[in-house]
Amino acid sequence: MVGVSGFFQKDDQKLRYYLTVFTLFMALHFFMLEQWAGALMALLGSARNYISSHTDNKWVMISFFIGAWLLAIPNTNQWVHLLPVIGTTFGTWALFREKGIRMRLFMSIGTVCWFTHNFFVGSIGGVIIETIFLAINSRTMLKLLKDGAVQSTEH
Repeated sequence: MVGVSGFFQKDDQKLRYYLTVFTLFMALHFFMLEQWAGALMALLGSARNYISSHTDNKWVMISFFIGAWLLAIPNTNQWVHLLPVIGTTFGTWALFREKGIRMRLFMSIGTVCWFTHNFFVGSIGGVIIETIFLAINSRTMLKLLKDGAVQSTEH
């Protein structure tokens, strides 16, 4: 419910905080499934979510890119294990460089990567949650679009 609640947020900062907690839970989930690349990416993602709420520094973002790829490559023995790091890369760009709808669009690309990973590793709960995230994130983007259209007609 924490992750779902996060994607209902129109406020970028609140979304980051909800995602911080959610990705900690996902890290635990993947550790229990012994899916090390997914677990490491979720753990790194949690730190990234939190830190991105305090800075948008490009060097901090680049360090998360490097960290993600360095953690993932040794734990990757099938193509499917690259999907979490690709998803994490899109999410990292989104959280450090984008705002509003663009941030959520980049995050949706990452969500599709995670959805595909979860499907192939047999994480039924992961598939369900990523599907819900896509739906709710799409709804929130539509609301942001509508709010922007209303604001532009009011001024």
